[in-house]
Amino acid sequence: MDGSLSPVRLPLDTFRLAGRLFLPLAFFYSLGALVHQGVILAAVHLAEPRGWHAYLGFGVLSFGVLVTLTAYIAMLTTAGRALGTHETEARSLDERERRLVDAIAHTLLPFLVFYSAWNLFVDDVRAFQRLSSELGPQIDLDATALVAELFDFNILVVAITLGVFALKVACERLYERFNLRVLGVANSALECMWMFFGIISLGNWIGQGVDWLTGRVVWADLTGLIGGLPPVESLKQAAQAVAPYLPELKDGLVQPLIWLAMAAVVHSSSMTDEIRVIQGTRVEAPLSSFWQRLPAPVQAVAEFFSRGFRDKYTPLANGLRLVLRVGAPFYLTFCLMYVALEALAAVGFMALTRLLGPHEVLWWQMWEGAVLFPVDLVHEVLRICLIAVAFDLALRQAGGPAAATEPVAPSPGPATAAPLPAGR
Repeated sequence: MDGSLSPVRLPLDTFRLAGRLFLPLAFFYSLGALVHQGVILAAVHLAEPRGWHAYLGFGVLSFGVLVTLTAYIAMLTTAGRALGTHETEARSLDERERRLVDAIAHTLLPFLVFYSAWNLFVDDVRAFQRLSSELGPQIDLDATALVAELFDFNILVVAITLGVFALKVACERLYERFNLRVLGVANSALECMWMFFGIISLGNWIGQGVDWLTGRVVWADLTGLIGGLPPVESLKQAAQAVAPYLPELKDGLVQPLIWLAMAAVVHSSSMTDEIRVIQGTRVEAPLSSFWQRLPAPVQAVAEFFSRGFRDKYTPLANGLRLVLRVGAPFYLTFCLMYVALEALAAVGFMALTRLLGPHEVLWWQMWEGAVLFPVDLVHEVLRICLIAVAFDLALRQAGGPAAATEPVAPSPGPATAAPLPAGR
């Protein structure tokens, strides 16, 4: 790419990169989409659409998320290597395979945030329901009602979720000890199943608990008492003023940031370094000093119980920190390009439907996927290229590739050298 650091070059560099890499990126996206649909079809065939029989189908359905994530990682890696932002030092085959498994594991959380926040889980459930209706007994349930019926046996769902979590922990420990390829793949699959079932089952329980709490008279009295305070009233008015624009803010500002964080995790293994989250900030010295003063047994217990949390959120936090270091002009320009690309995809779909002309509903039910696929293919290739180019620019503006692999200089202080909880 051009050596210019101006974000105005993002559209030109995006189309240039897409022209160079369209075939490999299109291949990875097409393969991921094909396997994803195959996973949904397999889930339908393995389970009936009612009762506890559907748990097996939902266990298989969760692999669809893993397949889609793997395809995006392959696309980001291809684009990153073409731009020189991906870590390309010589590795053996086993090291490259372990790097892929680690990339999947560390990118899984931000991808699931993207997948659930933009209702892609619901899309998978609707596809599961549609195929179940076409290939099996007819049912009159929408996606929400289907999920409610499938997970009516809450105790069984929690038992399955905890069982998957126990298997994930055991597989994770074995993978760290023996470093076998099959254990790495199984660990990523179980991680995906754990999050999938956890979001649907435990998340449903949490939502029911919140609904129960907010329906109590005590809660109403408490909120009425607090709501009368001037600061709270001002916050409520501000929230009401912003509420109509939240969908646009989520799509235009949050979604691009999640994609850039994912690109940072995929392109640099140093994103898993826990020290880099606070290194060079004002909180580093007091936190390090506080950790040193804790007794050794307390440190061991805290490290053990926070390990899973840190493994998931450290890469995301490091990726966000790297992106935000570049500044508002770059980020807002990137968001503008991202939103423009999404609008162009919608216009492309409308133009294609106008070109095909009016047809019966049954025709659209049969051919909608085929009509959408070319637009989605071009859209995804351009989106990945835009993200790769934007991350490359962010990396160069932050100081070159070393900015992603070398720690930020620590702030002076007596406790800066004190170690924080050790990672993996």
